[in-house]
Amino acid sequence: MTLALTNETIGWVIFIVIAGGVVIYALINVLRAGKREIGSEIEVAANRKPYLADDQLEGPKLDRTLTIALLTLVFIAIALPLYWILEPGRQANASDDFNRKFVDRGAEMFAPTGTNPAGLNLNCAGCHGGMKATGGTAPYNLTLPDGTIKVVNWRAPALNTVLLRFSREEVMYILTYGRPFSPMPAWGLNGGGPLNDQQLQNLIDYLESIQLTPEQSQQQARDGLKSMMDLKNPDGTPVYKSEGEALFNMGLGTDVAGGAFSCGRCHTQGWSYATNFSQVQAISGCGAMGPSLCGGSVDRQFPASDAPAICDNGSTPPAGATPPTTLPPCENPYQDQIDFVTQGSEQGKKYGEHGQGTGRMPGFGQRTNEPGNETFQGSPGALFWINKGKDRTFGPGSGMLPDDLIDKIILYERSLP
Repeated sequence: MTLALTNETIGWVIFIVIAGGVVIYALINVLRAGKREIGSEIEVAANRKPYLADDQLEGPKLDRTLTIALLTLVFIAIALPLYWILEPGRQANASDDFNRKFVDRGAEMFAPTGTNPAGLNLNCAGCHGGMKATGGTAPYNLTLPDGTIKVVNWRAPALNTVLLRFSREEVMYILTYGRPFSPMPAWGLNGGGPLNDQQLQNLIDYLESIQLTPEQSQQQARDGLKSMMDLKNPDGTPVYKSEGEALFNMGLGTDVAGGAFSCGRCHTQGWSYATNFSQVQAISGCGAMGPSLCGGSVDRQFPASDAPAICDNGSTPPAGATPPTTLPPCENPYQDQIDFVTQGSEQGKKYGEHGQGTGRMPGFGQRTNEPGNETFQGSPGALFWINKGKDRTFGPGSGMLPDDLIDKIILYERSLP
């Protein structure tokens, strides 16, 4: 930013010097033109006037002209290379300015209705927990199978971790087409909504600006798990029988990010508006927007691999023991499923034994890599205002859940009847 400001200052100095020279030149000519005539003498044409003598022309006059030319050349020789050297700073400042403008536009749309009467306020904040999008609830008219209407409070997930589990492309899709059978409407023109692609991108830019770090998100999950395990039934027994069950239903019974961490939100019918776990316990994980995980479907999709009976688990051998050198490393028999939950699905790509990804399954343990140039529909092209046009790569541990909590979720899913 300092380089950018210095560069801008130099540009203004160059402009002022040039503009000042033009003004002085104009004033001199105006003053000359305004000189009073002597008597009735008519101004002699310039080509008829006697000019300086040779000794004057080739002396002080020439020296003065050459001095001015030399100073001008020195100024140009210093100013232009300096401007070129500081050009990256100007570009960085332009990138920051683009980002600020797009984030501001997105924030205006995200804001509650009436916040800015002259702006487009969509009231995203009203459902998703304020401008920091920490999770909230939205009233919803639920149509029951018999045709009657029931008003429920639908859990709206926190969006301050949405880019830790979805890519920008996936968030764009969700915003465009909404979530059918939920309060989340379609906002994009292609989905029947009011926003064009640029406006949707600005919403995503705003969400990018409020994202938690992976460390903050993972700590929030650990704190949330503790509060979930502290929940008791009226008879004093724990609501959740295992940490895996609590993690799978994170946010049902406590206000933990509006269900953003929860698997049950997609895989359990009625989870988003249930008031307590007992209402959905019998069908936990048995399918809703996401596929059913009950009836052995998990084992069929991700069968346990054959792990060696004896393997090297990386532990330090006892003192004096001779460690074997030929043991294979120990592998988790459920590693395929762990990888899937960690990285999520990719549209059209195979997963498990016979699954085809839709992109709707988020990656909970690793953030999706982001190209510096987006190519999907609605993309603005090069995202130079986000990462200077460079690709962003994210390694293990960059998601919203730590590996050990994902392992607990996997064990719970595999225990479903």
